[in-house]
Amino acid sequence: MKKKNNSTPKRKRSNKSQRISMAKSWLETYNGKNIVKGYSNWFGVDLLCAITELRLTGVEISLEYEKQVRKSHEDKINQRELKKESSKIDQFHFDNFESELDFIVGYTSNGFPFGITKEEANSQVKD
Repeated sequence: MKKKNNSTPKRKRSNKSQRISMAKSWLETYNGKNIVKGYSNWFGVDLLCAITELRLTGVEISLEYEKQVRKSHEDKINQRELKKESSKIDQFHFDNFESELDFIVGYTSNGFPFGITKEEANSQVKD
């Protein structure tokens, strides 16, 4: 049986206990500005996980920074949900508008149809 060649570095495939044991030697060589972000990038974890694991290795991280990261994470989730809702609403309006048109002449650059309804056509014929 042939082994798969995994190109992802082992440090990014490791579990929590493996990362914590590797973190001790990584901390000695790290000389960046933001240790949480550096840990997050190096081991491929999110910022909240990095904060938790760094605290387990003895690094002190302020509660204000953790609150800021949590708020940012929650804001991203809320923005994602709002975007989903907005696209659902836009699609609903688009479908309703398209079904009201009896003759679609074309589409705008944003993909919205334009045309006329039977009522508009009848009023133009009478004029």
